[in-house]
Amino acid sequence: MPWCPKCKAEFREGFTECNTCHIPLIDHRPDGTEHIPEPDPAEEKAQRKARRRQHLLRIVQTLIVILLALAAVFLLQNMGV
Repeated sequence: MPWCPKCKAEFREGFTECNTCHIPLIDHRPDGTEHIPEPDPAEEKAQRKARRRQHLLRIVQTLIVILLALAAVFLLQNMGV
């Protein structure tokens, strides 16, 4: 099972990065001797910006679906169905 060397969280197979620390996982339980890579501030900032953009896009997509559903309901009500 993959492990995070920083927070020592265990992950299921298939994960390659800790979702909290955002560092690569290792293939054994951390014993304190692992090298924890220092994050690049510019890369961290770009990743945060990308996550914010993805979050905003999900919100906009959800609102569009809700508005389309409401429009369909109002159209069906006006048609007398």
